[in-house]
Amino acid sequence: MAEGTSPSLLRDGVVLLGFGLMFVLLFRRLGLGATLGYLVAGAVVGPHVLGLVGDAESKLGFAELGITLLLFIVGLELNPSRLWKMKEEIFGLGLLQVAICGLAITAIVWVGAKFSLPAALALGLPLALSSTAQVLPMLRSSGRMKTPFGERAFSILLFQDLSIVPLITIVAAMSRNPADANAPPGWLLAIYTVLAVVGLVVAGRFLLRPFFRLIGNLGEREMFVFAGLFTVIASAVDSPSHSMIAALGAFIAGVMLAD
Repeated sequence: MAEGTSPSLLRDGVVLLGFGLMFVLLFRRLGLGATLGYLVAGAVVGPHVLGLVGDAESKLGFAELGITLLLFIVGLELNPSRLWKMKEEIFGLGLLQVAICGLAITAIVWVGAKFSLPAALALGLPLALSSTAQVLPMLRSSGRMKTPFGERAFSILLFQDLSIVPLITIVAAMSRNPADANAPPGWLLAIYTVLAVVGLVVAGRFLLRPFFRLIGNLGEREMFVFAGLFTVIASAVDSPSHSMIAALGAFIAGVMLAD
């Protein structure tokens, strides 16, 4: 074993991959979908059932990296011209879903739980969002990704991802003090988030295209793999304030490369 390699990390990786493969095969045979198989596999090997893996918190980084890679791949399958054709569904159906569900949950929390209106909004608006990492694999495994239903569902998911930045801005603006005394105030965090996304768009247009054009001229396929991994990780590093902002940054990078 190479020096510095953690045996526990390798063992946990084998356990996670092995149980994930086993449960996904089982659930696909039962017609229940791969996503449910992954969820059950994680619950089984987790600390509350078999306890075969170590601290679950230490595995969150790998999970967030998986979501980031997923959205990067989704971004590569799109391009700005296709997104422009889908603008009515993205900003029509997507806005309608987020607004109706967010305000409905806000009203229930505000009236039923007697929360203050800012607290109800801070809880209701994020709960209106779906998990792109769970819905997209379900659409793909069921063969609905290219159907009208799948395109509408993807439009709603895409608007939800795009609405993360405005929602964080709204929640941060309503936050009087940060939870951590050493953390930046909410309004400053919102500004950092917006600037990070704008920086990714500008970098994708003026840096990524010439960079990958140079890689293409070299004719080395391995370089594309390294360059793609570098792009995903760099986009996540540029968006450190929130894990979903990092995933959104990877999605934007993928769209810029697809154009």
